[in-house]
Amino acid sequence: MRLRLSVPRVWSLSVVAVLSPLLLAAPAQAQGAPWTVVASPNATPGNNDLAAVATVSASDAWAVGSAEDSLGNDQLLAEHWDGTAWTIVRTPTVVTGDLSALAAISSNDVWAGGSMLLSARGNTAQFAHWNGRKWTIAKSPATTAGISGMAAVSSTDVWAVGSIVSGFIAQTFIEHWNGKSWAIVPSPNNGTGSNLLNAVTAVSANDVWAVGQFQDAANTPQTLTEHWNGSSWSIVTSPSAGAEFLGAAAVTSSDVWAVGLTGGTTLVEHWNGSNWAVVPSPNPAGAVGNLLFGIAVVSANDIWAVGESQNASGIPSTLIEQWNGTSWSVVASPSPGSAASLRGAAADPTSGQAWAVGNFRSPSGADQTLIEFNP
Repeated sequence: MRLRLSVPRVWSLSVVAVLSPLLLAAPAQAQGAPWTVVASPNATPGNNDLAAVATVSASDAWAVGSAEDSLGNDQLLAEHWDGTAWTIVRTPTVVTGDLSALAAISSNDVWAGGSMLLSARGNTAQFAHWNGRKWTIAKSPATTAGISGMAAVSSTDVWAVGSIVSGFIAQTFIEHWNGKSWAIVPSPNNGTGSNLLNAVTAVSANDVWAVGQFQDAANTPQTLTEHWNGSSWSIVTSPSAGAEFLGAAAVTSSDVWAVGLTGGTTLVEHWNGSNWAVVPSPNPAGAVGNLLFGIAVVSANDIWAVGESQNASGIPSTLIEQWNGTSWSVVASPSPGSAASLRGAAADPTSGQAWAVGNFRSPSGADQTLIEFNP
């Protein structure tokens, strides 16, 4: 499976470098309606991948990613759910680019972020905007940074996080939309090694979390959590050496979750308003590499995390886990094709519906879009 990354990573996420010998057996599956595959289109005969999903309502959701054109270049891919079916919505043509993050405010105000080369002259952009009629490229500070996560407080308060490479070192990168323009906001880095931010979640205008990873002096990855208090970003200590956060979601200011991987096992941590702590999370029996890419909140007692579980050959299948207010458990999820991965999740608290998106390997050998649904 291809994993789209805007900047070099400290290690590959498709083949976990450190494999834990102690893998937990999967507990009994949570009860409830099953996850099912919902038909989703592909824009080209080449590789098609979905990286992020966001909901406005039960009948208004977006998924974004990339589709490989006939020249082998990635093009922006956006798909929309109208309550009945997913359809491709036209996006601007670029030299090459992908969309890896979403923030949906309303039916006519949706932001997507990623990395785009707009022309052979080298001008780049990170954002596309949906105004209810069409997608357009939005002006942003001139930089070669890539966006990995987005979150919105309101139409005039949107955050985007990612990384920017300086020499051979990646550094944190944060931008903010104030309703008129995007601007870079200073963000700290831990140590002298690479720092990356992969996801962001917002509770309020003065309570925003960004998560990712940094390298310590021994080049060991460590979890990275940063907090916005309304004035500045600061690093907040979180446990887990040899670990990385890939997704985050907030319920309240004292109920925030971050997910990722540590060695070859899933990682889930929780913020209780005072500190971050590891919460036990299961790993399917027999798997040698498990990771959680995304997390979505229906309610405090109904949270979904999605990712992939790799077999001894490194081939991934879909992985979905659920928090019931007491513990995390593995929930059965379809895993079509010869390999499959879920990269992003979103939920509609009003209806209780949840979505997960990613890709699967088709018989032709090409990656195809994958969308799964829980009613």
